[in-house]
Amino acid sequence: MSKKPTAVLDFGTSKVLALVTQNPADRNLGISSAGMAAYNGYMNNHWNNPEEVTDAIASAIEAAEKRGNLKIKEIYVGIPGEYIRVYVVESSVTLQGADPKVTPRDVDLLFQQATEMLNNPSGVILHRSPAWFRVDDGQKTMEPVDRKGSRLEGMIGFVLADQHFINDVTSRLDDLGIKIMGFYSSSLGEAMQLIPYEERDNTGILIDVGYLSTEIVAMEGDAIIWQHIVPIGGAHITMDLSQVLNAQFDLCERIKRSFSFNESQNAEIEVQAEDGKVETFSGKLVSDVIGARVNEILELCNDAIDKSGVHIPDNSVIYFTGGGIMPMKGAKVYVGSSFKQTVREGNTRTSKMTPAHIYASGYGLLALVCDRLEEEEEAEGGFFEKIRNFFHR
Repeated sequence: MSKKPTAVLDFGTSKVLALVTQNPADRNLGISSAGMAAYNGYMNNHWNNPEEVTDAIASAIEAAEKRGNLKIKEIYVGIPGEYIRVYVVESSVTLQGADPKVTPRDVDLLFQQATEMLNNPSGVILHRSPAWFRVDDGQKTMEPVDRKGSRLEGMIGFVLADQHFINDVTSRLDDLGIKIMGFYSSSLGEAMQLIPYEERDNTGILIDVGYLSTEIVAMEGDAIIWQHIVPIGGAHITMDLSQVLNAQFDLCERIKRSFSFNESQNAEIEVQAEDGKVETFSGKLVSDVIGARVNEILELCNDAIDKSGVHIPDNSVIYFTGGGIMPMKGAKVYVGSSFKQTVREGNTRTSKMTPAHIYASGYGLLALVCDRLEEEEEAEGGFFEKIRNFFHR
């Protein structure tokens, strides 16, 4: 694979992030440059302040260019969970021949049939990937080729994107003179990076608590099989503090960032304001406010998972990430006590980007793009070989 720099653009609910890697073929995927710009994000499939979005994109890209001493003329764009829909289709094909066994062509036919079964849903197909395959009544597998039997079954997950989002971002980047090389699901990239492959056999859960919302996805095999958006995030914690403490929002954001679930509630919390003055707040009051809102978010996540219709075994693992809760000290243990499944902290493999939680989505997107580029360059087999090479890095 060539060493041409690869750039991605990731949209969070409070920031636009541009990431660049100089060597996309490197399995460790080092980040050579990054740029970030704050903006008002999106809710309910709409920009909260459409007029600022292009400037935020330009600022993030310019910051990455300056930091990396490069010029970004081409970019891959991540579509956030707010603008995607997930569909799951089970399909089957009859195997042919005197001594039938699964061929790449059979897998190709299974994917084609599953696509046709979508029945023209609204949106653009970004990804289609297998949750599992099964030959006859055998065990589920991700590698069915060459297995003997009479029938191949499979569950295929589809990620579809909102056409209006694609059109809008395309227009904005056209105005900036930057070519879009492709659109990808940030949710899929993040989940594939943070949920280990071996754990997806058992269905893994990723919960990303962002600034304005929380996204939950379930993965089985290489497919997102369920996705849900909870319209509450870290900003709601800060707003609660601002109202109860009668303090400015920015100061309350610092209070939240410095808060520790491990500290005694009786301890006072001291935070330095912008004017340099140190202000003191009741530790118990701050703890009560933060705890109430965090508990609400966790309860809503639990409720959504329970009502998802997806079977989540008790020995499955839930990965937690995002800048809304996890940067607070002791958050991992506190969050873990709210779920019957094991909870682990979802961190990216890069140590240079801190706090890692706020870069998880962008880093996953970059890894997804680089895997696809390598697959397109190296794979020479049929459709299934490309799918397998892409998803089994």
